[in-house]
Amino acid sequence: MLRTPEYDADLVILGAGGAGLALASRLAQAATSLRVIAVDVRTEYTDDRSWCFWADDAHDLRPIVSREWSDWTYQAVGGPAHAHRVDGETYQYVRGADFYAHARTLIEASDRVELRLGVAAGEVRPLHPSISRPAGEGVIVSTSAGEITARWVVDTRPRRTAAMLFQCFSGAEVEHGGALDLEALGIAPGAAGLMTGMRADADGLGFVYVLPLSDFTALVEWTRFSPTPLRASEVRAGRDAALAALGAPLGAPHVRVLREEAGVLPMGRVPDQRPARGNRFRRFSSVPPAAHAANGTHENAGSIPGVVVAGAAGGALRDASGYAFARIQAWARDCADRLARGEAPIGHPPEPFIRRQMDRIFLQALRAHPERTADYFAAMARGVAPARLLRFLTDRARLSDLLAIIASLPLLPFLAQLPDRSRALAASSVRRPDLVRALRGVRPESAAASEATAEPLEQVAS
Repeated sequence: MLRTPEYDADLVILGAGGAGLALASRLAQAATSLRVIAVDVRTEYTDDRSWCFWADDAHDLRPIVSREWSDWTYQAVGGPAHAHRVDGETYQYVRGADFYAHARTLIEASDRVELRLGVAAGEVRPLHPSISRPAGEGVIVSTSAGEITARWVVDTRPRRTAAMLFQCFSGAEVEHGGALDLEALGIAPGAAGLMTGMRADADGLGFVYVLPLSDFTALVEWTRFSPTPLRASEVRAGRDAALAALGAPLGAPHVRVLREEAGVLPMGRVPDQRPARGNRFRRFSSVPPAAHAANGTHENAGSIPGVVVAGAAGGALRDASGYAFARIQAWARDCADRLARGEAPIGHPPEPFIRRQMDRIFLQALRAHPERTADYFAAMARGVAPARLLRFLTDRARLSDLLAIIASLPLLPFLAQLPDRSRALAASSVRRPDLVRALRGVRPESAAASEATAEPLEQVAS
């Protein structure tokens, strides 16, 4: 790759996961004239995750959608199943391996965009001014392979962050030989189970997420909402128990694990308000300091012009749901278009005021009454028309949709959450131990022995 005058690259992308690859591949596909370098600490890509989103047929990632469902199901333990369908939209599934391969094919065909794997990024600092470059322009990135100078940096690396709740999940794609009992969760043939087997106690919500990929294979995940990130062993034990309850116990002759995925999604992220203490990330850190997500910039971005934070750390995840893939693709398109016009990169747009307040009030209610969480979700699935609920989940809600959601929920518990307590709740999450009790009847006793040494799940990068 040729060196840009004054810089090694016009743009350096730190982290080449979902968000970093999305932007890099969009730039490659657009035949950008910019010189772009994306770096990632991993040395290879594996089939380590999947993404789902609602869409019609008219999008450019359609070729890598490997499965879709016209119906999706919500169901609480002891209650009826609620099947939702919206004409013209399906719930679409993209395997991580397919997305990675698609993006890398586009990047490898470009002579302007380069992907460097096995390179750990460290500190980011402004360039000193020169005769041809005024103060406030240019950035230096320290990496394990040497320094890179650039006009701009988009940082998509994962980082720990404070939040009101954490969505912890552990999943396995399994061959089950047709033994998986979807009927037990109220999932009709050909439908997906988004939130089934919902149950809640004083520690919060747990549910089973099931994507039937064929008559003999399925992705089954156990998901737990918690005030703190849970230990991987605990969430994995919930997943194994769910598989056993559905007739597909791990270790049985008819059951084979094809792949696994797990992680933690922060819900209701709270920007770090600590005063800036310098301009540098920890040297070669894969988890830099917490980012200020309100405008998609690093907490010290005011002193490092040209640095933008994106992906999960930059506000890609929807607070109330954890969905991010469609939002990341929209941002990548907008950011690539802006760069093509010669403008600086942008972060994710701030949440509109009403949506932000709705999500905050809802999450505060989940924290205030964790034992009622399953009832709240079941009430929305039962009382809100599928099209209205889908518009809410996909950032397209109208005022009438918001009013319908409010009407489906008990009034007093949510009125009590009008005052903003998000920062206090996030601070209490940080202080609590990172282990909470599992739901009774879900966790096998055999999991207790490994708990002492198990590590918490890592927060997921986008």
